[in-house]
Amino acid sequence: MEKRIIIAGSGGQGILFLGKLIAHAAMKQNKEVTWFPSYGAEIRGGTANCMVVISDELIGSPIVKIADYLIVLNQASYNKFMSRVTTNGYLIYDASLIKNSHCKTDINIYPVEASKEASLIANPKLANMILLGSFIKLSKLIEIDKVIETIEEIIPAKRKEMIEINKKLILRGFSIFEN
Repeated sequence: MEKRIIIAGSGGQGILFLGKLIAHAAMKQNKEVTWFPSYGAEIRGGTANCMVVISDELIGSPIVKIADYLIVLNQASYNKFMSRVTTNGYLIYDASLIKNSHCKTDINIYPVEASKEASLIANPKLANMILLGSFIKLSKLIEIDKVIETIEEIIPAKRKEMIEINKKLILRGFSIFEN
């Protein structure tokens, strides 16, 4: 098993943090993992992305050219990365911010009103955690309890108040696709 994930959005939307959580949770499940962040001038406002590969065997490259999963938080990233989802792959996107104007017809598409849902619990800027919960539910690649453990470990001491909020957001995202 090897699954390739691209996470993309604007700098400041928690793209790299989202990828880091997925990678750390997969490591807790004894998976081979790579996490390849891409940032620079994009860090605040431009397109930022990261690539995560999860496998049962050694991983040859951290670069994801074709993704099994694409998690997208803004329109520019949607437009840029849509063509890189494999046939029967998964697109999970923030439908509060992205208008699905053109899309591949050979993939599984899951719009999530992530910014709207996040604003009901805390802040629309935390839409990444809603999408994480939805990704966990749909992909079944990582266990939700491993993600919760990881959040408790990697959120810095100065941001500890965010742990419970993030947990609520992840659980809400997870529950969106209950059936």
